Amino acid sequence: AFITSGHYGDGELRALVPTTGIIFDSLLSFASTDDPDDNGTTADHSHRIYLAEDPATGKFAMSHWKHLSKKWDSKCTYARLLLRATTQSVEMLPSMMESTTSSQSQSRSQLQQHPDERIIFILHNHPKMASTTLRRACWENLRSTCDVVSPKRDPIGYSNANDLAMLIDKCHNTHHFCVMGWHFHPNNFPNATLISSSSSYSSSRPTTYIHLFPFRNFDDWAVSAMKQVYVGHSEAGCEEVAKRLEKCDDGWLELDFTKYSKRAMTKMLGIIDEPQKIVQQQQQQQSAAKHHFLLYDYSQVHATLTMLERSYQVPRMAYLNMQYKQTRQDGTCSNRTLSRFHDCFDDQLLGL
Repeated sequence: AFITSGHYGDGELRALVPTTGIIFDSLLSFASTDDPDDNGTTADHSHRIYLAEDPATGKFAMSHWKHLSKKWDSKCTYARLLLRATTQSVEMLPSMMESTTSSQSQSRSQLQQHPDERIIFILHNHPKMASTTLRRACWENLRSTCDVVSPKRDPIGYSNANDLAMLIDKCHNTHHFCVMGWHFHPNNFPNATLISSSSSYSSSRPTTYIHLFPFRNFDDWAVSAMKQVYVGHSEAGCEEVAKRLEKCDDGWLELDFTKYSKRAMTKMLGIIDEPQKIVQQQQQQQSAAKHHFLLYDYSQVHATLTMLERSYQVPRMAYLNMQYKQTRQDGTCSNRTLSRFHDCFDDQLLGL
């Protein structure tokens, strides 16, 4: 249940859950490529992914997932990914309404937007990638922009798609929402333009979702995740994760392959890759939401989000300058456990 200042109740919110699927459109390149192995049905063949370059420049690199995923192995750094996977550099993400403003001059730092367009940043959280900072910032942001006080440490909607849809519908002045990155599935992801017409929120309002996925080198992430298992559960935690890795199960708690951002990103793109159906749906619904996918260096989350907020002219989200878990107790699990984790998943990572 929601804990709020009295603006709305749980029963009212649950009546607004959307019942139809999400529509992904123009940012995704649905046309087949010249790749002989490209059959247009898998995630790594069709989608454009934007990468935040140095936030100070305000520029982005653009790559197709099929190129990006082949470079993203366990040794890959963000700088290397930018260098080797870039197909072109762009000065801004495409605006939802850019076709109607193409004849207008556009500033490098500000997008020309439809006056009614709503910009929503979906921050996909993954362990050991500034997830605590993001989660707490989103918690405070909901309180300050929508009078929603989440009853637990996770913000409302963090792990429940229905609750997230309700918040998007009700919190008109909120532009930032956090989700548990490995939990959400795009086939039940909320689409604010498809919510019941009985809602006070205009279903015809154009909406652009910017999905932000963090990048952290896989080796570095695994070391930090394994240490967190030890910090939280001592040797008993190490024994549990080692036991699960004997059969190459996904892992346990923070050291879990399913919680790494490339795995979650691949799954999300794969599920939504139904080009013909999506194009037909888009033609039937002019107000369909559009979705952009952005990969960023997790250590630059504050600077990257600030750059996007400035470009899309939305209020800044506070509390992102806070840092947590910077100092942790000494000790970690056995190097044998880390080695086993890589034996199990390095090849799987490259194959995504």
